[in-house]
Amino acid sequence: MNKLYSAVIDSKNNISVFDVQKGVKSYSINLGNITIVNGPIITHDKLTIVVKDSRGKTMGKVYSLKKGVLSYSFTVQ
Repeated sequence: MNKLYSAVIDSKNNISVFDVQKGVKSYSINLGNITIVNGPIITHDKLTIVVKDSRGKTMGKVYSLKKGVLSYSFTVQ
């Protein structure tokens, strides 16, 4: 059976990821010096978040939910 995840924003730049089946917090993702614009959105084994940095650049970031590692990012125009 695949794991089920949920995620919440718990500060300006930090996301907590939960294992829904066990009912426990799995880990946190610290996004650094950014502002969260949208998300987190979970699909299958990925978490997507849209952020804006201090220069005003908007980016999408996609994390693997198994370990919370950044898989890839992209610029939002």
